[in-house]
Amino acid sequence: MLAGLAAMVSCNKNEGPELDLKPSVICHQAISGTAMNGEKIVVSASNISSSTEVTVKFGKEQTLTRKGAGTISYAFEKPGSKTITVTMSPEEVEKQTFKVYIEKLDALQVLAQKLKANPNLCLTMAHRGNSSDWSIPENSLGAIEKCVADKVDIMETDLYTTKDGVLVVSHDASLNRETDGSGNISSKTLSQIKSLHLKDRNGNVTDYQMLTFDELLDACKGRIYVNVDIGDRDADIPTVVTMIEKKGMTEQVLVYCNDKTKIQAAFKTNPNCNVYSPTGGSSTSLVEAGLPGNIYFTQCTWNPTTAEASRTGKVDSGKQPTSASAVATAVANGTIITVNAIYTLNTAQFWPKDFKREQVVDIFKTFPATQCLHVDTPAEARNALLAEGYALLNN
Repeated sequence: MLAGLAAMVSCNKNEGPELDLKPSVICHQAISGTAMNGEKIVVSASNISSSTEVTVKFGKEQTLTRKGAGTISYAFEKPGSKTITVTMSPEEVEKQTFKVYIEKLDALQVLAQKLKANPNLCLTMAHRGNSSDWSIPENSLGAIEKCVADKVDIMETDLYTTKDGVLVVSHDASLNRETDGSGNISSKTLSQIKSLHLKDRNGNVTDYQMLTFDELLDACKGRIYVNVDIGDRDADIPTVVTMIEKKGMTEQVLVYCNDKTKIQAAFKTNPNCNVYSPTGGSSTSLVEAGLPGNIYFTQCTWNPTTAEASRTGKVDSGKQPTSASAVATAVANGTIITVNAIYTLNTAQFWPKDFKREQVVDIFKTFPATQCLHVDTPAEARNALLAEGYALLNN
């Protein structure tokens, strides 16, 4: 199409300036400078003749060639600093060299393949970054560090937009519960929000400030997977997905979308986006809209048995367990099943000590395909999983 446009402009030189289409080479991951382990590094060559041979050396690991414009991709098998060199014959573009650092963390699609290959492998996801340490505010820098220290696999978080258009990390639309301020996030500028301090889970004011989405991504980069919940939040999906892509974290961040329209918006912004959704109909939309061959995560909700509920606390009747048929649909679609066990009990009653082997047994009895637990106490969930003989990523 571009070549045809160039020819058309050349034939009409007297009517305007000639379009100059220069040969070019781009390494997409070199823009951010990083990629996850196993993520495909993509090199694109454009505006070259069909007879030109393009050679790409991916460090010392692999050399690939093609003729004419197009892409060449390769996934490095080991982390570390990599040099990618591109040459052409006959020469249309000077030798190009790109640097990319490969993180130790597996690309999400690589992780998904590992989960599929080993049904006994189970992840833990920290709801709002929470842990058994109630002195650390949810969704804070301290929460991220605690998740990393406890070897939690995924940190779940939520996004809202300030009055001046900045994405900030908060579960609530209001500042009242989480900070020493008041009012809605949407009515405050970032400067006003940064003047406030976060409260811990006991309601005490701390030295922590609310994070911007940019700050959260920087703190998590290459260290822990992130699940960004924008299901019922006011965060703009294209903005969120684009920020993740620019950070080079597409294969590190899950984007939770709770309906078909949002799923499609995420994939339209970046087809490589790792979207995460509820089970059932949403999982069907997820697979249909996503790239062929990709594996996605879907989430169902668990409630304890009557005996378990009476022992540990009051069941939240507002959060009903997901039906077996909805989970069966998600399994049939080939998705990874995550169980949401965070709203199962009344928040005030669900203390860290309560997540024991009984909960894990009940969850896997209800949903045998489970391969990730989304909880407020991930360290306790890890211990319970180990006690029941499940395999963990970081052990």
